[in-house]
Amino acid sequence: MVYQEDFGVERWMDAYETKVKLNISETCCASLSIEQLETILDKPFPVQNLLSKRLVYGDIPGSLDVRNTIAELYNETSIGDIKINADDILATNGAIGANFLLYYSLVGPGDHVICVDPVYQQLKSVPAVFGGEVELLKLRQENDFLPDLDELHKMVRPGKTKIININSPHNPSGSVISDPLLKKIVDIAREAGAYLICDEVYRPLFHSLPKGVEAPSSVVSLYEKGISTGSTSKAFALAGLRFGWIVTSDKSVITECMKRRDYSTISVSMIDDIVATWALTGRHKLLEHNIQLCKTNLEIVDQFIKDCEGAVSWYRPQAGTTMFLKIHGVTNTEQFCKDFISEYSTLLVPGETFDSPGYVRIGFANATEDLKQGLDNLQKFIKTYRK
Repeated sequence: MVYQEDFGVERWMDAYETKVKLNISETCCASLSIEQLETILDKPFPVQNLLSKRLVYGDIPGSLDVRNTIAELYNETSIGDIKINADDILATNGAIGANFLLYYSLVGPGDHVICVDPVYQQLKSVPAVFGGEVELLKLRQENDFLPDLDELHKMVRPGKTKIININSPHNPSGSVISDPLLKKIVDIAREAGAYLICDEVYRPLFHSLPKGVEAPSSVVSLYEKGISTGSTSKAFALAGLRFGWIVTSDKSVITECMKRRDYSTISVSMIDDIVATWALTGRHKLLEHNIQLCKTNLEIVDQFIKDCEGAVSWYRPQAGTTMFLKIHGVTNTEQFCKDFISEYSTLLVPGETFDSPGYVRIGFANATEDLKQGLDNLQKFIKTYRK
């Protein structure tokens, strides 16, 4: 049997998320119902379209409607020369399905894969399952959790590095790779002949960029071997759809992914496709709603940080829904989080699941009242725990 290490963060969530009163570890914008979406989008759900649709496999790459809509999303939020069309998109079962399918399609024994770290564990663990030699590019708080170009350049093996794997907006810190930095990473990838995969599942939830800084482009608009993965889960608050995508102008990648998906999921659910199309055609109003939620909630976090009086430090997220808190004086944050559950029935994610003990990850785009209560609990707990 092929060895696969435990997926730390998912094992943690599975163990505790249904057993607590408050969950401030959830990484999606506060999940929405169809009724709530109708109000936010100011348009009715196409019930008759759903009821009348025969539930066949549907278009295997995803419906033309949903792929055209995703193409519009990418083209309107990027300034690069490469424009995306429906043929550059493959619908998948969530972004996690997109990432797995990419590694299944592209990575073989001995392939050199560079991956940023800390990162969602799938991005560094799955390539190793397929025989890849994974080398980690460390992201550090003192460097705003951004890739160090000198370190990256030293890691690259021209002609041997198959994939450079980055993540922006970044989980768990909320950092963002700017266009100037991304273009330099593209130059390194192009020189090596490597694919540049960017997990962009939190894109385009850019809520706190510095004044005068434009939202960055997707990697697929800047590089012919750039690959983006995304979904309706995080920025669009619809994790229950299990709808994601792979985007790249490299048609050979789409072809290889489709060949291999024949052996697993074949296609996405037609029902998910219909709901995703409807929601994404109203994306501007939905993103406006979720960006405001993030801004409101980050103001609450700002006050929490101040009230902790130096007990915690952080990188203030520029985008996405996650933040990475350093708990000063605590080295075993897994035990810290277990004790917090026992005393306050409130869930965090320990940094150990990101190979970063001493940190905890919090999802700050939960329902505002839940975040307020959860942070109040955490502040009280930190004061007693550190004594």
